[in-house]
Amino acid sequence: MMPLHYALTDGLVCAVAVWGAWHLMRGNKPVGALGVALFALAAAIGTVRVTSGLIEPLGMAHRFASQIGGLLGLLLILWQIFEATIGRIRPLFGIAICVSAVGLAIIVPVAGAPIYVLALLGGIALFVLDRKGGKPNIGAAMGFGVMLPNVLFLRQSSLLGPDLSWHLFHCVIAMWLILTVLALTPKRAENAAALSSVA
Repeated sequence: MMPLHYALTDGLVCAVAVWGAWHLMRGNKPVGALGVALFALAAAIGTVRVTSGLIEPLGMAHRFASQIGGLLGLLLILWQIFEATIGRIRPLFGIAICVSAVGLAIIVPVAGAPIYVLALLGGIALFVLDRKGGKPNIGAAMGFGVMLPNVLFLRQSSLLGPDLSWHLFHCVIAMWLILTVLALTPKRAENAAALSSVA
């Protein structure tokens, strides 16, 4: 049985991801919005799983949505970041990369983690280089940088214990999503800041 408080940070990720997907859609970033929405789906399943007590029945769906859906979501976000920082990707080419990577992770499960790590490293590189923006986005790059130890070490840390590592893991994901969404929609973020300063 999973403690009910586990739903708190799963719910946080769900809420942040729903906001992020909506924000990206309004910013005309549909690929990134779909990627973020997949994180919302995984977190929503996790929240329902904990609060309903359906730990075992929803276990497989939650794992698949978190691992495979999360990988696909990250790749779609990376696709959107590439278009925002480097240049346009042909849809068929982007789809082929995503399908190939996710297919490999399904067929060879141990390949999922290395692909995820490579995608996170790619996110750091894209935000640091940012040819279109002209200057590195250090905040967004740091978000991807923090996700590396989060995925590799924090997720199931024996030092922190299951409760603390669960909540920290999900809080870092929420922070990363916020930083990434704001980096992909700089004009919307600037407009919101201007409106709040006027108010």
